[in-house]
Parts: sequence; C-alpha cells; structure tokens
Amino acid sequence: MNLDDRLTTMLRDRAGGDADPAPIVAHARRRGQRIRLRRRAGAVAAAVACAVLVALAASVPTKPAPDGPAAPAVALGLPPAPDVPGALEQPDAVGSDPGTVHFAADDLAAGAEYATWSTGPGIESVQFLRRATVTLAATADKLDAAGSQLESAGTPGAPVGVTVGDRPGTARVDAGPAGGQALWSVRWQPVGTLWARLDLYAGGSDEATAAAARITFDTAHRCVVPFGIERFPAGADVLGCSLTLGRQTGFAEGALTIGDHDRWLTVRAERTPPGMEHTTGDLVAGPYRVARAGDGLLEMLVQPCLVDLFLTDRGKGYTEQDGLQLLAGYLPVQDLEHPERW
Repeated sequence: MNLDDRLTTMLRDRAGGDADPAPIVAHARRRGQRIRLRRRAGAVAAAVACAVLVALAASVPTKPAPDGPAAPAVALGLPPAPDVPGALEQPDAVGSDPGTVHFAADDLAAGAEYATWSTGPGIESVQFLRRATVTLAATADKLDAAGSQLESAGTPGAPVGVTVGDRPGTARVDAGPAGGQALWSVRWQPVGTLWARLDLYAGGSDEATAAAARITFDTAHRCVVPFGIERFPAGADVLGCSLTLGRQTGFAEGALTIGDHDRWLTVRAERTPPGMEHTTGDLVAGPYRVARAGDGLLEMLVQPCLVDLFLTDRGKGYTEQDGLQLLAGYLPVQDLEHPERW
C-alpha cells in the first residue's frame, strides 16, 4: 500500500466512512510516470497514512530528475528539532504532530540516493528509494494499514521470532525483484505501545535485524516544506507532511495534506523541471495563474517551484474553488538549498 492509499484509509477510518520540444517531451515522460505512480494510489496508494502518509509519499522519484551538472552530495536527513523529545521519551507524540518525526535512520541512509520522510495521523515513515522503508506507528492497526512500499513477490513466509536490540520482534521474508535480494520485514515494539517495522532488501535475517537495531528513537526532527499556506479552508489544518531529498539534488519535492478529516487535499511543490519555466493557466488564484493539469489536479508555476494541488486521488471532498482560494495564499520560499531555515 502506498502513501496515497494509506492517507485515504486513515482519513476514512477517522471520518467513519468511505522552441526545442526535447526538454518538454522529456519532462512529459517524467511527469506522466509521476502521475501514474500517484494514481496507483487509487489502486499508491494507496498511500495515505495511511491516508495522509500516503498522499504524501506517492511521488517518490524513480530516477534522478535534474538535467545539468551534478550538485555536491547532501545528507538525506531532516533538520533536527533539538527541543523536542524522541519516541523513547515521548511515545504518545508519534503521529500527533505532522511537523515532527520522532526517529532517525542514519545507517540506512548511507548509500541511498533519495529519502522521502512522511507524517500522518498516528504514523511516521521514511522511504529510501528501492532500498528500505521504516514505519513507526501509534498502533498495530496503523502499522498494518501502512503496508510496504517496496517491490516483492507478495508471498511472504510465516513470521519467525527475532530480537531487535533487546526487544522481541518477528521477521518474515518474501522474494524480492528478479535477480535481487529478498525483502525482509522486521516488526517490533521499540517502546511502550509503539510499533515499528523495517522493510529492507537484505541477505538474511541477521542482517535485517541488525539494521533494525540501528534505527534510533531518542531524537526528533522537523518535517519541513519550502512553502507556507496563508489561508486554509474553514476548519482545516495540516494533517500530514512529506519531504523528498536527493543525494545529488538536495530538495526534490515537498507536500502538505490539509483538511478536516472528512475532506482533504494535497499541495505539492517540486523544483521547476526543465521546459516548464513558462507554465501558465486560465484560472486565477490571487497573484497566480493556475492550469487544470488533469482530473482534480491544479497546477501553477511559482518560482523556484512547480506547484500541484490534488483534489482527487490525494484529496477528497474539496471543490476547485476551495483549491484556488488556498493557492491564492501560497507563500514560496526562495532558498531551496537549506531546509534547516524553512
């Protein structure tokens, strides 16, 4: 289940119901791939929390996006939240603040090219592209709803008992991609009633459990995005946050899911892709020109980012007019290179 589906599942549960054309062509191919990934959520989904977590993680890049010279390698971790306790000290805080992640996975980040950090009601996660996913949840049900975001045969074996550090847990294995390592899923309770799971391509149970033991829960970090929203729909608040960082690109994209648990929408900003520097549209949102880029999808260019607003797939219940009113209050951050300043 992907981030969009997890967001959908979670929110429904809470609601109680149900010129040279070459660069343009290249971008269209990349964009089409991203939109297909997002709408697999109808199928990426599935990703939104659970509902939110999902709406947020659905757009993990599948390959390096930028054209041009490579930038210096950057870290894939979130900015620290030095005055906020981690999950070990304050387990009840996990999934309660969309702006905070209460664990770290520095060891898993080594060698990864992209990391997507996401938060949603009762759940927090990080996905290292095609490598590993860590999910921390307030309850076992929320952990189950999150599913796995890594490719496998879908026929996992029976769980076996393992030890993660000094905590009991279980591990199960499934065949990975053809010619690749098996997908191991290690599940345990790092503290109190919290549940954690590491999904990892590994050579065996010992390797997978050792990697799980190196995940830390004694620090907190900020989930940040390079924009603000001046005006929310009546009764709405931020439900989830997502930030994708690339080893060579730095900031790749960030998203906020906003709503009132009966309705939600997702605002996503990415570095402006080549060929999209003059994007415009027929709709007006405050100072911005907005285009209908697809069914339930609004798009506008606010440099240095291309901005999408999802009313469907990664949203539900809000109208196009609601979306335009929200986009009218979009406040961009010009410096994309220093997330610690956002």
